[in-house]
Amino acid sequence: MRIETQVIQQAKLDLSGSVAPFELSLPDMPASVWASPDLLRSRFHLEAARFFECESVLAVTGIESGISALARLFQTWYGSMRVVLVEPSFDQWDKRFRRANHVVLDWPVELILEGEIPECDVVVLGRPVNPTCQMIGIQQIKPLARKLREQGGWLILDEAYLDWTGEESYASFIEAEPAIVLRSVAPFCGLAGANLAFVCAPKAVCTALLNEVGTQAVSSPQWWLALQYFAAEQWRAKQFVRLEAVCERLASLWRVRLGEHIPIHKGGYFISFAHPNNERWAVDLENMGILVRAYPAEYIILRCGAPKSEADWFRLQNAVNALSD
Repeated sequence: MRIETQVIQQAKLDLSGSVAPFELSLPDMPASVWASPDLLRSRFHLEAARFFECESVLAVTGIESGISALARLFQTWYGSMRVVLVEPSFDQWDKRFRRANHVVLDWPVELILEGEIPECDVVVLGRPVNPTCQMIGIQQIKPLARKLREQGGWLILDEAYLDWTGEESYASFIEAEPAIVLRSVAPFCGLAGANLAFVCAPKAVCTALLNEVGTQAVSSPQWWLALQYFAAEQWRAKQFVRLEAVCERLASLWRVRLGEHIPIHKGGYFISFAHPNNERWAVDLENMGILVRAYPAEYIILRCGAPKSEADWFRLQNAVNALSD
């Protein structure tokens, strides 16, 4: 008889993402959904306009799809553009715009808010800023959007993580002060595999983007999922409470290691902080089978997502306690 001597390695605990640990409760999807894309698409446009308070909303297959489509569209419309990424930011903005042959410049968010903006055609700003969770107010956004449009450029707001904040989206101000807003289903709803996001923009932009992504890019089940997301008002209120408690727990877990003097930023589905040891800690955690995210900065910013199960919470706590100063 053969005796199995190989040690089964414990699965990695991936906390590098930024998706809520509680999923949106979905009913069973009716089989009729597959046969009624036109009806679902029409219902989507009505409900999306109500939910976002924006006339033109385009559904795309995930936030990265929306970024790529915008980068290609701008190349078609304007040629190579100077794009300012307000740092820190989602790394796909840099990758996708460079791939479309745009010139990309990183610029600190503090300088943008002080009005020190380099010569450019596009500014991409996270709202809230990922991973520091800094929230830029609507009244700060409006003059920036106005200035860029007067110069023939665009402000793009990445609001993928806005849901957990409860703050008002800029989408409802697009008609008065044009800009482009991206929203996402997955983070707040805990549906990592949803691959569904929305572009809120002036009608001309949404129409042109539809030509970029194609009319069949979004499937009938995704139209159906969007409608469930729009209708989940009671669930959304409960999710706010759950996420607030999770962030408090996660911050308390790390506070033991960090001490009282290090600020911890709470991002609904994750916490983040700057610390001189973060680069080493990220490596040490990975060696212990736990993946977190490290962002380059003066002091590396570490972002740690919330575990789903008590077993994973216990595993993270033991690993954090084992980190050396």
